[in-house]
Amino acid sequence: MRTTGVIGVFVAAVALSGCTQADDAADRPVWARGPVIEAQGRAFVELPPNRASFSASYEARDAESAVASAEAVARANNAAEAVRIAAEGEVRITSNLSVRPYYQQVTRRTGPDREELVENVHPDALLGYVATVSMSVVVLDPERAASARGAALAAGPVSSGALRFYLEPDAENQRAAFAAAVRDAAQRARLIAEASGAELGTLQVLQEGQGPCLGSPSTATGYDDRVSVTAARAAAPPPPPPPPDATPQELAEAAERFALAADLQPQRIEARVCAIYSVR
Repeated sequence: MRTTGVIGVFVAAVALSGCTQADDAADRPVWARGPVIEAQGRAFVELPPNRASFSASYEARDAESAVASAEAVARANNAAEAVRIAAEGEVRITSNLSVRPYYQQVTRRTGPDREELVENVHPDALLGYVATVSMSVVVLDPERAASARGAALAAGPVSSGALRFYLEPDAENQRAAFAAAVRDAAQRARLIAEASGAELGTLQVLQEGQGPCLGSPSTATGYDDRVSVTAARAAAPPPPPPPPDATPQELAEAAERFALAADLQPQRIEARVCAIYSVR
């Protein structure tokens, strides 16, 4: 009976020792449990742009600030309505009004034989006010971007910005880039295993970002905002002023005459992952 008791205690001790070792193995980092391969996966996915944007400014002058502001706002609102018609409503428009005074110019001597014109900023030299409405347009359907900008140009802006295409990220295109990066990591891991003469095992860790796998995650996967494509780098030629009574519909119909070339440019989404595989 005493012998049986000793054996029972010994078996219990071995079982307890095995549990402790298993717990210790689970607590150890994955690379401390056996040979592993770490692979960085990276992928670039090109997709057509889903947004376009441009800007335009409309100006008016008058001796009274309120009159200049009202005229500039009326011109900008007229242009905005024309843009909406030309883009079939697929736009988001924001505008801002700024007003500045302008004064009589006087001559200032800057050297023995040099003079320059400067403004006499005294109140009694005030001539009037310049009101400017800056309009920013986001086109939700890039196929309509050229017509939308053409309508804005037909309204006679004092300045206009270049048309820019870009990709507004969503879950679907981010998942496409992520899946490509995962496949790339798996292929790299297989190449490493083949080069070392080992057999690739199962995936142990997969982390989104550039790694290291057990370090701090990098920035979240998304579109690369450093990649931007400008369709027209040169400033648009100043259009002739529209008739004062031009309606938004008339401006929209004139959009095609002012539409500049605007070829859609592919946009790039980047994704990175870090993967650790076991080695058999």
